[in-house]
Amino acid sequence: MGTPALELTRDEIVGHIGAEARRRLGMSAEELLRAYWGGQLADPGQVADLLALACLLAADDPLIAGATK
Repeated sequence: MGTPALELTRDEIVGHIGAEARRRLGMSAEELLRAYWGGQLADPGQVADLLALACLLAADDPLIAGATK
């Protein structure tokens, strides 16, 4: 018997990233990802779980596309 898998929809992933980014850093999910990819996060380890979740999204996801503009 294997380890049970946790399945999240795209909306659940984006919702969690957004809620936690607001709670922890006072910014939106897109602002968080833009700051991370721009090298502007003082402590990326503080949101490593959120960054890992973002990696589960497709490269052409609107959240990713909006943050990389």
